[in-house]
Amino acid sequence: MNDARRRRSAKQARRDARRARKRQSITANDDSLIATIRHTLADHPIKILRMASYVISRCTSDDAGLLELMINHLVDRRCRETTALLAVFAALLVDDDALRELCRQEVSTRHDHLPKWIRGLPHVAAPRAVRRADVLGDGDELAIGLVLADANELTLSGYLDHTMLSMVTAVEVVADPLDEALDRGRQRIDPATKFVEMDPADARTWMERGLDRSECMRRSDEWRQALPLVRWMIAQLPGGGAPYEMPNWDDDAVFELLDGFLSSSAGAPFAAVDYRDCLRQLCDSGSGDPRRWSASRISTILRHPTAYVDVPLEIALDVPALLRAHVPFAHADSGIRQDLTDEAIATIDELGLRYRRRLLDDASDHDGMLPPPWQSYPDRVS
Repeated sequence: MNDARRRRSAKQARRDARRARKRQSITANDDSLIATIRHTLADHPIKILRMASYVISRCTSDDAGLLELMINHLVDRRCRETTALLAVFAALLVDDDALRELCRQEVSTRHDHLPKWIRGLPHVAAPRAVRRADVLGDGDELAIGLVLADANELTLSGYLDHTMLSMVTAVEVVADPLDEALDRGRQRIDPATKFVEMDPADARTWMERGLDRSECMRRSDEWRQALPLVRWMIAQLPGGGAPYEMPNWDDDAVFELLDGFLSSSAGAPFAAVDYRDCLRQLCDSGSGDPRRWSASRISTILRHPTAYVDVPLEIALDVPALLRAHVPFAHADSGIRQDLTDEAIATIDELGLRYRRRLLDDASDHDGMLPPPWQSYPDRVS
């Protein structure tokens, strides 16, 4: 046996031993599992849905074969509780057709009395989806309502962050009808917050793409454990929707706004062409909207000094002052509330000095090395 084969054999032996330990653990906790399922069945449907989502997540995070092992154990233990969990698995396993079919076939051979909502999982209604657009363009909050066969309702909400490629950065599932969940959300955020109806098919496409893009991000245990339930809820919406598209600002419209600013008293100190180029580059940051600037967008710019502009150092050092002059002008032009403008200005004031120090430190570090991005015109560097 050569070394490579020996290593593979040892690795397989370790894997088999690990699975054996997990199989023993599942068997040892069998009575506890049955009792837990029985308890959740007596509660709101969200309890066993969350439990199933948790089990799927835990069993697939370390070893893809562990979930199949778990399902086979439930198949061997024939009782009402395991039938219920298998039926829920058959719904939530939207990304594994083979295991989903295994669960369905096993449930079809049993005759246990299951709650109406579990029997009706293949026919859940998802009649509505709504959207709340962030006034500054940073993202959209989507909410989806599901109606189970026993008239119990669930609401899924998710936030798409358009400053991060429209990734889904937050999700929540609650045991409330859609309108009640929205009312509670308004009380938390702003009583004047308005949600508008959107095409459920579009909502599905937005959420699915946002979740796919977020897979590269580090997520909490709670996020990962909820993901199978979240994906199942999204899959109840009709397909074929249109994807989210970032607003495409026409260059003429952007330059018209910049011309207005640079010809104003606020923009007069920044009349040099390099400032115009710098501001044009900054307008492409975040949501790409030149008229709306959130504190979050500005914070990202100032925390990453060399990422957003390719201009001489003396111009780059003035980015905080440039933003401090431009943001109130742009917000006045677009009718943004004063409190949001104040929040943006406060962020500039908080991070401006640190931004300048970071630029100067980086300039010193590049002495004698390849020129940094802002040294497009070395003769202009101060």
